[in-house]
Amino acid sequence: MIKHNLFFVSTMAAFILAACSTPPIVRNETINELIIRNATVSALEEVKLRVPKTNSLVSCNIILPRAECSLGFRELENKRNPATLSWIQRGQQYQKNIVTQIPNNLVEGEPSTVIITIEDDGKMTSRLEQE
Repeated sequence: MIKHNLFFVSTMAAFILAACSTPPIVRNETINELIIRNATVSALEEVKLRVPKTNSLVSCNIILPRAECSLGFRELENKRNPATLSWIQRGQQYQKNIVTQIPNNLVEGEPSTVIITIEDDGKMTSRLEQE
């Protein structure tokens, strides 16, 4: 009975300590460039990145095969707002939610570049990168 109570008390203490621990810190990195890469062998047309919360829109009329569209801007904090990317490839319309991979080893105080890569069949990846 004593062993059972001791196990129960220690388990409850561990649970309470875990529940009271501080939440993980979300690092708000800064960005100063956006690159949209066409990794396909066909042109991408009407490429549009939308951030509804801020009513922001970035567009590129055409991105040639194996080329990119880039936009530099003043450094700003990445608010991680939901965003979508849409484009037309070989007559087919695509729209994807942007989910950006944020590496743990970013240097604080150094701005990052958002790199979105479009591949065949509507596949898309997004990541932050520092020089």
